Amino acid sequence: MFAIFLEFHLPPIPIVNTSLVESEIKKWKETPAVKLCYEKLFKKIKNSEPETYMSQIIQKLWKGKKNAPKLQIAYAISVCENLLNPQNLNIHISESIIKPIIMKNLVSF
Repeated sequence: MFAIFLEFHLPPIPIVNTSLVESEIKKWKETPAVKLCYEKLFKKIKNSEPETYMSQIIQKLWKGKKNAPKLQIAYAISVCENLLNPQNLNIHISESIIKPIIMKNLVSF
């Protein structure tokens, strides 16, 4: 995710420490770079092309393979959403946190 945003010249996301308390996570998620990347996650990179930042992340994860398992794609999308979402003050990925997001994303396929 971070590499794709840098590749397309978005501001670099500051490094985050996984042992931060909620107030520090909130501050991190409110940084301009994190906010911008969250807003652009599902946006087209160029208006004239169908590619989004998320589709580029998925392509990078599976090295351009067209048949990546839907569950794994939903997991990748869910992790990106969870990490960048300013409404979610958690940056850890656990089954209880990620499973509902994966289920929501699987329905959208």
